[in-house]
Amino acid sequence: MSTARWAGATALGAGIAGVVAAPYVLPSYVVSLLTLVFIAALLAGSVNLLAGLAGLVSIGHAGIAAAGAYGVAWATVHGLGLPAALGVAAALTLAVSVVYALTTMRTTGIVFLMITLALGITMFGLALKLSSITGGQNGLTGIRRPAVVGEWWQFYFFTAAVYGVCLLALAALSRSPFGLLLRGIRESESRMTSLGYSVTAVKFVAILVSGVFAGCAGVLLAWNSEFMSPSAASFSRSALAVVMVIVGGTGTLLGPLAGAGIVVAAEYWLSSYVER
Repeated sequence: MSTARWAGATALGAGIAGVVAAPYVLPSYVVSLLTLVFIAALLAGSVNLLAGLAGLVSIGHAGIAAAGAYGVAWATVHGLGLPAALGVAAALTLAVSVVYALTTMRTTGIVFLMITLALGITMFGLALKLSSITGGQNGLTGIRRPAVVGEWWQFYFFTAAVYGVCLLALAALSRSPFGLLLRGIRESESRMTSLGYSVTAVKFVAILVSGVFAGCAGVLLAWNSEFMSPSAASFSRSALAVVMVIVGGTGTLLGPLAGAGIVVAAEYWLSSYVER
């Protein structure tokens, strides 16, 4: 094995060991921040999937995450079991992702960005206006995590495991023929069209796949806070996901995680000095 591979394997082992050891050596408050980092990194990863591979920057992805979050929150509040709650979350995430895909699959660049911004703001408005379903400004309370991950440290390990699985899926997707298609579209849509590929269809599928990861982040967010409010779909949350991607490195596998760590740490450090 080459030196580079040894270094990579060593770094991976150290990272996994650090994740496992965190609840035993760090205060619970710091572990809760690490949980938020994994959730934010998953949302940023869904944005990075489009931005890094296809060159499509979405600034409204929090709207998709909020769909999954509200789905599981509403189902839990109304007494539905875990499978039904996850089914509702998946259905809402898919429906919203389809809307995003249909309205953006023929666009690129700034047009794509502005449409996703409008869709994100629309989702925020719906979360406010549909108060009979979403609770409006008051939000939804009484959300409970599954009993098996009810404790803070159990949920931390669960969130880390979910992020790890999603990270492996993103890595496999990046190296797959579909990932190569997305890179081809990023470089030249006209060339991919001349080669016989349907660019709009590839974009449609890419947005749906990205929406799946965003929906997973939304479900974890709802379980983490055990409360849902329209802020989950706010512009600031979408914008911060893009910032995380940029800070960590667009198109890199671990960039969203690094960016999420920096942004979340900066947020909570600044919150001790300023009001907002």
